[in-house]
Amino acid sequence: MEDLLKPDYGVLILTIVNFLLLVFLLKKFAWNSIINALEKRENQIKTDKEQAAAARAQAEEIKKELDAKLAKISEEAAQKIQQAVSMGETQKNQLLAQAKEQAENLITQAKAQIQAEKDKALADVKNQIVSTAMLAAAKVVQQNISQESAQTVVEKVLADVQGK
Repeated sequence: MEDLLKPDYGVLILTIVNFLLLVFLLKKFAWNSIINALEKRENQIKTDKEQAAAARAQAEEIKKELDAKLAKISEEAAQKIQQAVSMGETQKNQLLAQAKEQAENLITQAKAQIQAEKDKALADVKNQIVSTAMLAAAKVVQQNISQESAQTVVEKVLADVQGK
């Protein structure tokens, strides 16, 4: 067991030589490639970060432009709505004025028609009165004129007129 604790100098020297040879070979063939790959990757990451920052700035600029356009569109929409409301009010007032004018014209026409019908009815009544008076006068002339008989004839004629 003591042999395990004693170092073997031959193996130690060969191990050191192998390690130095490995370091030399790595430096000669692989070290520059690894360093170049790491530097290339570092540069790529740096470039990507710069591009991402530029894209973020551009996106913020586009967002500001879109917000400004949206505000402008909202303002225009509000103006158009206001114009439509005022146009609707104007049309409503025009329609109300036209309806009022038409109603007044209808009322005037109706009054004229009523007056014409009234005048016609009065003319008819006058004609009937005249014809009744003529009839009464003819009956009175046919009878002997006496005050009492004239009175009874007039009352008869009036009763006939009221009955019609």
